[in-house]
Amino acid sequence: MGQAERGLPEAPAVARIGAYLARERQLRRISLDELSATTRLPRRSLERLEAGAFDEVRDGLARGFVRVVAVALGLPADETVARMLPEVHAAAGLARRPPPLSGGRPLALLVVAALGLLLWWAFGRPLPPAPAPEEPPQLLYRRDAVRELAAETQ
Repeated sequence: MGQAERGLPEAPAVARIGAYLARERQLRRISLDELSATTRLPRRSLERLEAGAFDEVRDGLARGFVRVVAVALGLPADETVARMLPEVHAAAGLARRPPPLSGGRPLALLVVAALGLLLWWAFGRPLPPAPAPEEPPQLLYRRDAVRELAAETQ
């Protein structure tokens, strides 16, 4: 029994990043060998990327591969990587919200209390008295032998 028969909405069809890059490469009539030479990525890695091996992976290596291939194909790299990221969440069935913490409120209160105690200990104590202002240094006058000599000769 399908999801539509049970009254559940059908899952949206998600375009895979590998299929997207393969389609863009074919539209531009670029062979895998040419792309491999341009990007300096092994042909086998490009074949795996287009076959969907990196569709479920969102680590830095996969994003780097997608970015390099997108630049080589003349696609906007940031938009292509952004296309990849929602696919991972939709394919894995993960929501973008963090998992709930068990007992999160008492833990938060404990952290706030500890922070308050630390701040009170650091800043709540009376400050030591300020040192008395020092007397300004006295001006020292140096004897200028050249001026004295000039005054004597006139």
